[in-house]
Amino acid sequence: MSRYAAVDIGSNSVRIMAAEIGHGETRILAEDLQVTRLGESVFRGGRISKAALDLLCATLAKMAAIYGGLDIAGVRAVATSAVRDASNQAEFLERTRRALGTTVEIISGQEEARLIHLGVKARWPRSRERTLIIDVGGGSAELVLSQNGQLIDAVSKPLGAVRLTEMFLKSDPPLADELHRLDGYVREKLAPFHRRHGAEKFDRTL
Repeated sequence: MSRYAAVDIGSNSVRIMAAEIGHGETRILAEDLQVTRLGESVFRGGRISKAALDLLCATLAKMAAIYGGLDIAGVRAVATSAVRDASNQAEFLERTRRALGTTVEIISGQEEARLIHLGVKARWPRSRERTLIIDVGGGSAELVLSQNGQLIDAVSKPLGAVRLTEMFLKSDPPLADELHRLDGYVREKLAPFHRRHGAEKFDRTL
């Protein structure tokens, strides 16, 4: 049986999972999640702030120590929406490589959607259903249409919770005008997917 680790550097949080895989089974060896709100500075100023990057790298070093003692055969570390938008990607890649001991891959929105689909299918298979999967992260939201376990259509939209908060919600509680502009933005971004699939029926949405 082989052991692998995955690190997901999101716009709001960082996750690690290490697992042993073999004989058609997966056994979780370790997992952790830490909120870092990496995207807050990106969506506000266009780059990852020093404070956010310092916190992230300290968190990644602790996570690397977790899987470092588990005789791991391979690690895949990915970064998503906030890092896709950050102007200081080179600094991010160098510092995270040193913290983790492995290269971090900045994945596209399409690849993020594909991985979400694989994760849902592995944990909760619905081989005979037509399913709409909606994953709302900190920087983006992925909508995935799956039928009989196969990915039919997938999109990634800039509709994450941290991004939308920084863009539109300046008051607490939010003002009516802020909510109105937020609603209009969400509808605009979802319109192409809705035109393609709005009239369709799904066995399940999750």
